[in-house]
Amino acid sequence: MLSGFVLSAFYFYSTTYAQSEYLKAYPDHIARVTKNQIIWKDSTIMTFDDGKKKSFADLLQNADLEDQLVQKYPLTTIHHPRGEPSPSTNQDPGRFRYEPFFRKMYGNTQEEVRKNLTEIVWLPKTLKKKLLVTKVNQVDKHFQALSDELEQHPELMKYVDNPAGTFSYRVISGTDRLSMHSYGVAIDINLNLSHYWQWDCKCKDENVPLTYKNLISAKVVEIFEKHGFIWGGKWYHYDTMHFEYRPELLLK
Repeated sequence: MLSGFVLSAFYFYSTTYAQSEYLKAYPDHIARVTKNQIIWKDSTIMTFDDGKKKSFADLLQNADLEDQLVQKYPLTTIHHPRGEPSPSTNQDPGRFRYEPFFRKMYGNTQEEVRKNLTEIVWLPKTLKKKLLVTKVNQVDKHFQALSDELEQHPELMKYVDNPAGTFSYRVISGTDRLSMHSYGVAIDINLNLSHYWQWDCKCKDENVPLTYKNLISAKVVEIFEKHGFIWGGKWYHYDTMHFEYRPELLLK
């Protein structure tokens, strides 16, 4: 059996390792980490792990910074309607969000978020559609880079040439939690080729058994992930049109 000292050392190592993901992912904002804290560059302190045991519903509603990383986002597995397993029940890596973290980073109000927004040109050689995204964390540059790369693949255009939108200050359907679209860091791609669990079950009940559906190309997902965006199609509560900038979940 491990001694209390070794257990404490292991806990310190594992928590500080997880905290370091934030330091690596958001170097413009996070200055350092301590045993159970993340220290912002303006000296704001946020607790990493509140120490509470949580149900799935609690994780959705009252996540802390540790909870955001508790489910590993799968980089190597792309789920399709045929041949590969769908995400297991309630495996939703990225859906647990500590809202104060994102509010502090991108803006605490709609007005504050808007001050950081800028236009990018989505698919500049073909569609030339202007979209509003944030400049914070150079998200606008990440969006532009992935757009430029997507345009090098004509076979993928049907998935991304009719985007449903980026910035929209709103709550997630059926909740009081802010959507990541509220910060200008998310995009919904072509609705005509997308599936969303609430549409398919015609409900908002997180406990309803779901049958996974997806038509989005694995190559599209790969390009988005390369530029720091996670995909809602890797969630049990699938949202295959949805991508959001979450580099802390993509570090190898």
